[in-house]
Amino acid sequence: MTNLSLWVLVLPLLGFIVLGLAGRFMPRTAILTVGWGACGLAFLISAVNFFIMLGTPAARRVSDQVVYHWIGAGSFSLDFGTRLDPLSMTMLLVVTGVGLLIHIYSAGYMADDQSFWRFFAYLNFFIFAMVTLVIANNFLFLLVGWGLVGLASYLLIGFWYQRRSAVAAAQKAFVINVIGDFGLMLAIFLIFLGAGRLDYAGALGHNFGGSATAIALLLFVACAAKSAQLPLYMWLPDAMEGPTPVSALIHAATMVTAGVYLVARAYPIFNQSPAALGVVAGIGGATALYAATIALFQLDIKRVLAYSTISQLGYMFMAEGVQNYSGGIFHLVTHAFFKALLFLGAGAVIHALAGEQDMRKMGGLWGRLRVTGITFLIAALAISGIFPLAGFWSKDDILASVLAVATSSGNVWYYLLWIVGVVTAGLTAFYMFRLFFGIFFGDYRGVVAATPVESEDVEEEEAAASGHHHAGPVRYNAIHDVQPVMSIPLIILAILSVIGGFIGSMALFGAPGWAPLTSFLQPAVTNRAADPSVGLAWTSTIISLVVALLGIAGAWRLYGKGFAFKENASPLYRLVFHKYYVDEALNAVLVRPVQAVGRGLSRYLEGDVLDGGSRGISNVFRGTSSVLRRVQTGYMRNYALGILLGVVVIIVYYAVRG
Repeated sequence: MTNLSLWVLVLPLLGFIVLGLAGRFMPRTAILTVGWGACGLAFLISAVNFFIMLGTPAARRVSDQVVYHWIGAGSFSLDFGTRLDPLSMTMLLVVTGVGLLIHIYSAGYMADDQSFWRFFAYLNFFIFAMVTLVIANNFLFLLVGWGLVGLASYLLIGFWYQRRSAVAAAQKAFVINVIGDFGLMLAIFLIFLGAGRLDYAGALGHNFGGSATAIALLLFVACAAKSAQLPLYMWLPDAMEGPTPVSALIHAATMVTAGVYLVARAYPIFNQSPAALGVVAGIGGATALYAATIALFQLDIKRVLAYSTISQLGYMFMAEGVQNYSGGIFHLVTHAFFKALLFLGAGAVIHALAGEQDMRKMGGLWGRLRVTGITFLIAALAISGIFPLAGFWSKDDILASVLAVATSSGNVWYYLLWIVGVVTAGLTAFYMFRLFFGIFFGDYRGVVAATPVESEDVEEEEAAASGHHHAGPVRYNAIHDVQPVMSIPLIILAILSVIGGFIGSMALFGAPGWAPLTSFLQPAVTNRAADPSVGLAWTSTIISLVVALLGIAGAWRLYGKGFAFKENASPLYRLVFHKYYVDEALNAVLVRPVQAVGRGLSRYLEGDVLDGGSRGISNVFRGTSSVLRRVQTGYMRNYALGILLGVVVIIVYYAVRG
């Protein structure tokens, strides 16, 4: 099978190099030509390779291509190579396809930014980093791509580095992801220790015995950090400090999906450890419910979507935890469509309202932002799992597989996991339509400025430094929908959010053989999940759909006329609104004590002990040398006196001794 993945890797890298070196001096048309061209050609090549793969027999849809031989020591060798199989092919299409739409949208959203060239250089670098992670054919170069994705996120989250909050968010994301990187490195050491090799073909086929659980859990530590699962989720909501297209890229197409990809890639190792699979499913379910409850009461529209992403990633890990790996990847694909649409739609609202992100200051925008409103509604219905949109098929595939495992095993734990998934579906529908009604229904409640700023609390000098300025209020009827360069990606993603689910299984409608994505992912990913019967699948689907509709009805009841409903001030509401005070607890328990210890060590250990000790030693030598210097005076009489005294001492010594 022809393997063109190296070209998909090289083109975004070339775009990053060109824009990084010469972008400052290039006109905007040239910047877009390079930025769009690099990602667009990468997507085109991926699509061509996809059709080539479809024309290849399923058993031969795996290609390991050695680019260069890196290490050779005895029988051990390690190459930089690319692996193209149905799993990496699916990821390439999502990364480059959705990434291209975000590149196009960014041309309008970032049009007024002074660092326009730098933004597109970073976008190309992000695509290059994610492609490196996806097509690596061994764990070592997977680690390289893993680290590069962390670097790319750091650069883009902190893109507006004049803002203290953006820099802090970038640092937080980087530090938490380094925790995951450490887990991945330890897992790679154990894989090499057990299998003696790091390439997927050899390592994933090895039986690790008792160490399989340790390896799988360490891999999942990396996945939890990269994909924002409990307890390493805290960086993702703060990542909203970056420009909105960055949020769409991180949440929909690239970084946070890396953990889901890694579990699917390393599924033979996870299959060797039922305990590790239980942890994956349990953490996924807990994260899905936990993040959904926080999203219920958030007021910043981007943070609602951020916690929604964390929750939906929990669904994906639930699927993989019950060995429905293709179901996790299926939800990854559909989520890329509607979550990118939600973020880009939110960006269109922010752009129209001059940077306003508080939904209490919105409302009544349905008539002013018609394209944005319609596409946002489609995305909200899709993520809520409403038939027949994309999220309905992928979410219910996960819930049905969890219920099938529960009934086949009789394990109460899996019944509880299914209930958590269903409740989360209802909460998802509620907070998404709370967001939708708060933005587009009722009366307009805000004051807008004429040019976009991402956050209402940015100081004027910081805004000016990043290329944005407050320009005073304008009339409500001056609010208008986005330009075509931003609306066309919204429309394309809306279409995908409608039809994207049809690549999944149609077992509900008596066509169990219709499961294109599951069939395509073989032999790269093989499920061991119990297949639900048609009756069981319908039971799960109807219950989850009814719960989702109840969530929408509840949102309509409270917010159907806009955001007039006054938020509750009860202790429970305050607890959830403040995100269970996790950040405050971490600051009190971890951050501040570490800072205090660091300051103390800096003052006493470094200042008094190390610096004081070195000064004390220098003083000793200085004092000793000042005494010894007196011996060498340069006067003959002193030397003669010294000789005389020496002779006297010698004579006295021998006289006394004799």
